[in-house]
Amino acid sequence: MLAGMPTPEPAVPVPSSTVIVLRDEPAIDGPFSVLLLERHGSIAFPGATVFPGGIVDPGDADAPGARLPATQRWAPAGAGDRPPDALPYWVAAVRELFEEVGVLLATCDGRPLRGPLAADVAALRTRIVRERPFASLLAEAGLVPATEHIFYFARWITPVTNPRRWDTRFLVARVPPGQEACPDGTETVSCSWMTPRAALAAYEAGKISLIPPTVRTLDDLARFAAADAVLADAAHRIVRAVTPEVVHDASVTAIRYPDNTGAGTPARELVLRDGRWRPAEE
Repeated sequence: MLAGMPTPEPAVPVPSSTVIVLRDEPAIDGPFSVLLLERHGSIAFPGATVFPGGIVDPGDADAPGARLPATQRWAPAGAGDRPPDALPYWVAAVRELFEEVGVLLATCDGRPLRGPLAADVAALRTRIVRERPFASLLAEAGLVPATEHIFYFARWITPVTNPRRWDTRFLVARVPPGQEACPDGTETVSCSWMTPRAALAAYEAGKISLIPPTVRTLDDLARFAAADAVLADAAHRIVRAVTPEVVHDASVTAIRYPDNTGAGTPARELVLRDGRWRPAEE
């Protein structure tokens, strides 16, 4: 920076939501798998493998009948999201999941959808438009976003040094029984189910590309013994708005992720080695 030149203001973080979809799948490397997508090369994070999600739309605030989970704990005022203002982030997660892979987290007469989607419900995926609230389309089919079955897992705000920044809520839910993920071919090139450890191993081997928040989340998920344990833990997390810190020294570049769950656990670091972000050794 030249002397006398003003320091540019940090980019304003864009509100967004992502959803970690769990499926029981006992395997050698883990008791459950998560749904991961490969991003199209023309959108944000081109070619990256990520959880489903995207930017919150203004229409996500219009969702009659949608409710936040009754057992969810919340951060103190000013420290993080709180009801009822948090609801649009939950609705955005449901909408983005349906848009990107055709999996719909919704209820009918208060009961979660089960089995393959009916043809008229599946057709709603192609009718989602930004000018009309997503929930109103569901209401035509007698459906309500199943936001009460989705729990808070983390919230990370992109460091201030990045030219593009996101304020992303990481939510977690089970896949509805009988529903299959199918990429839209526009935002999403492909999708697959992987255990958290398998996804981290694939990244380590150079088979997939991950961005730091995904590495951090998979590292967290790999510690759980069951999908039920993930959901129970998420319901009791007190998620705060946290910006990770980028740390440079003579030989190491790292991102430090402070605890944002209210549990008082030590910060976790990702260290950049050989072009890959890796969880620091404990």
